[in-house]
Amino acid sequence: MKNKINTNFAVDAHTSLYCIFGNPVKHSLSPVMQNAAFRKAGINAVYTAFEIQDIRSGLSAMRSLNIHGASVTIPFKKKVLKYTDITEPAAREIGAVNTLLNKNGTIYGYNTDGKGAVLALLNAKIRLEKQKTLIIGNGGSARAVSFSLLDEGADIIIAGRNQKNIQNLTRNLNRKRKVNHILLDNIDSKFMRDIDIIINTTPVGMSPDIKECPVNQNLLLKKHTVFDIIYSPHNTSLLKAAEKKGCRIIHGIEMLINQGAAQFEIWTGMKAPLDIMRNAAAKLITKK
Repeated sequence: MKNKINTNFAVDAHTSLYCIFGNPVKHSLSPVMQNAAFRKAGINAVYTAFEIQDIRSGLSAMRSLNIHGASVTIPFKKKVLKYTDITEPAAREIGAVNTLLNKNGTIYGYNTDGKGAVLALLNAKIRLEKQKTLIIGNGGSARAVSFSLLDEGADIIIAGRNQKNIQNLTRNLNRKRKVNHILLDNIDSKFMRDIDIIINTTPVGMSPDIKECPVNQNLLLKKHTVFDIIYSPHNTSLLKAAEKKGCRIIHGIEMLINQGAAQFEIWTGMKAPLDIMRNAAAKLITKK
């Protein structure tokens, strides 16, 4: 069968090691998704999760243990830039790395988050050019998503609770094209009437705090496309509220799968088995 996974596999002395670095990271679906991809491709490799305190130590472990590749998640996507040996221009421009490749002790940094988010929107037939897009957050994911959407012609507005942080991100984005910012507490119904797309890049609403919502739900309008990059739970408070308002919604699993597929291709040079990765991740997502 086309999507059958090769289960004739055993860890041995030739098994390559891949992982995800983050904190917290025990909720991550990347291990089940990437391991399913390795099995489908017939690659002798395993992918696990390491909840670490210091990303510099994580990269030292990559070199000493010959970890072939790693994903990087909260809170290390920006800090890891200090410790990569070679970083692709796009990730350098974004100022965040979510993918590491170890070539004989040299650590290369990449960013697949932006590509994953753009594909999630385009696959849902969402127009991006000249669409006013509210990005909630100012971390590594917000940076990647914003830079990639600017490349697609979207008009970006950065929102957050920390004035200094959103100003810093806006200043960086302005090197590419004019971007505005707003404090979340200053968003009102008049402002939201001009917004086309809302993207949450923060962990607000992530399990276990699933009742939290990053924006006032009463401000959502039927005209909005609402995309939450959180994938656990599948239906976040934000997406539930948006669906009730009749908004187009996009689930975080779409970005997870697309960015993970791009990582797999960086690590292996092979085309990612997208359907296998999707099915593996979907089985474990909390649907509540």
